[in-house]
Amino acid sequence: MTTPRETIPWFQLETGEAEGRAVAEVMASGYLNDGAVARQLERSVADLLGTPHAVAVTSGTAALALALMAVGVGPGDEVIVPDLTFVATANAVRLAGAEVVLVDVDPHRFALDPERAEAAITRRTRALLPVDVNGRGADYVALEEIARRHGLALVSDACEGLGSRWQGKPLGSFGDAGCFSFSANKTVSSGQGGMIALHDEGRLHRLRELKDQGRRAGGTGGADLHPVMGYNFKYTNLQAAVALAQWDRLAARLDLFRQREQWYREFLGEVPGVCLPPWDEAGGEIPQWTDILVEDRAKVEAALAAQGMGSRGFWLPLHRQAPYRRPDDDFGGALEVSRKGLWLPSSFSLTREQARRVAEVVRTAVA
Repeated sequence: MTTPRETIPWFQLETGEAEGRAVAEVMASGYLNDGAVARQLERSVADLLGTPHAVAVTSGTAALALALMAVGVGPGDEVIVPDLTFVATANAVRLAGAEVVLVDVDPHRFALDPERAEAAITRRTRALLPVDVNGRGADYVALEEIARRHGLALVSDACEGLGSRWQGKPLGSFGDAGCFSFSANKTVSSGQGGMIALHDEGRLHRLRELKDQGRRAGGTGGADLHPVMGYNFKYTNLQAAVALAQWDRLAARLDLFRQREQWYREFLGEVPGVCLPPWDEAGGEIPQWTDILVEDRAKVEAALAAQGMGSRGFWLPLHRQAPYRRPDDDFGGALEVSRKGLWLPSSFSLTREQARRVAEVVRTAVA
């Protein structure tokens, strides 16, 4: 067996002195909770997306659940969700009190199939929840028209799409609300955290109530008024400081992601047995990680691991997870993509030479 020359991680959090200084400043301020630093991050996200408002919360899952609540989703409602996504998308629907209706995906771009989504609408359907898998936009022209025609809310799961665009428009700015994650494997990370971008001021007020015990503008924790139901999903200044310290590096990270895609396509684009799913570079799409489709994924994963190279297989379709169990019959697209899909090493530190070596292992494994 060949001895690995170096470890090439699938993805790796990158932090340093800037994050340390930012956290130290918050510590010195004496106010660690949800405050001015979190508001600064909200403004930064809203400016990036061109939306009037953004609200920071504890996680991407919380962002999705609260966004659904803010558009009126609750018990007795149904929300249409693509079958191929991280389980958090469906769990957020349950957290909002609604039922999950799973729909198959386009096997080429992995997004919610608009025709199948429309066919799944019932009198109980309240919202569509498309997912921008790996920074590839869903078909928002079709989905916004479906939502308008049927009087539905449209909340986008853009948790993997920060900085990416669909047809020139930022992901997360479509529909009624767009949701992001700042978890450990994202372009900007504070360990955990989430953000909701939106256009409507009334829903902004409702989101603030939902995240802070029914209060719109904070309080003392004492004799405050709590006129409506709310919870505690506040994002702290400590976390926001970590994310803001990376904000200045966002453009450089996105440029690296574009370059990484070009490297892998140069090295794997003509390899039989390897499919590189499309991405619309001209329209502004930026895959967060490089993904491929191969027939024998387990063999490729094992070959990479033997050389100290990380990878990650695509999620199981939601209909094969115990809480959302359904027969396989209606989910051929999700099943095919899930079986074949693999994310290749995509860390911030990846070099062209490392991408070349990864590609060589993949090429040998599929030969």
